Amino acid sequence: MPGPENEAIVRRIFGAFDRKEGLALRGLFADDAVWSVSGGGAMAGTYRGREAIFRFLAKLPKETDGTYGSELIDVLTSEHRAAALYRARGSRRGRTLELDQVLLFTIEGGLVREVLALPSDPGAFEAFWAP
Repeated sequence: MPGPENEAIVRRIFGAFDRKEGLALRGLFADDAVWSVSGGGAMAGTYRGREAIFRFLAKLPKETDGTYGSELIDVLTSEHRAAALYRARGSRRGRTLELDQVLLFTIEGGLVREVLALPSDPGAFEAFWAP
């Protein structure tokens, strides 16, 4: 049953991020995975490859002096996809962020192949991550 397996993968990713256990993510992403974040802010871009994705994720606490956090709200899954709804929070350069976001995952063979980040309020997201 791929749906429950895909949900477990997403929950493991959020759990490892919450516990600041980056090494726990190593076995969850394909070597050539891609993570895309729209916009023009400090975190925007397309991160290609597992190592680039890990460097991107490591930037989140650095850019926010350790205040960035995410609260997983729900996970929806199908055979090759998962969608995670979560609330992102943090502070950066006198600005605060508290908004819902969706991560769309493509999962094949038990590994994350693609992630697309979609903020519920692109303007607020862009303002928070602006230089």
